Amino acid sequence: MTRCGEYDIDATVRFRVAGADFLVLIEAKLHRNPIKREIVQILHSKVVSVGAQKGVIVSTAPFQSGALDFALEHGIALVALTEGRFTYEVRTREPAPPLTREKASEICGLPKFVAHCYSPGEEPGSIQVTVVSGQPKYAAELLLGA
Repeated sequence: MTRCGEYDIDATVRFRVAGADFLVLIEAKLHRNPIKREIVQILHSKVVSVGAQKGVIVSTAPFQSGALDFALEHGIALVALTEGRFTYEVRTREPAPPLTREKASEICGLPKFVAHCYSPGEEPGSIQVTVVSGQPKYAAELLLGA
């Protein structure tokens, strides 16, 4: 609870490094439509209000460009989760039936789920998308700088 009131937070991560305490606020979004800027702004407001060091949004939907821009400007980490089978694309004359999770894993060695992490690109105003699967330590480094 803060002077501004109480907040609903999906998850928090607390850790200590070199004697310093860190708090990360995590919001999970199960949306059909792309995540809007307002959702990212609300999390940023919560991060500032409670004195957290980082905010992360994990979504099953992509992010609108305004949400990406705001998040990158204010240090909010964004992750879009998708099933690994959707990273596999086949071009055939006849429409190919979608792979099941099991077949994608068995035939192609694809992970069940992958994360798309967004960060500033090398060019000013550009966005870099990193696909992470099966590497929790790398995902933590990308998202939390840990």
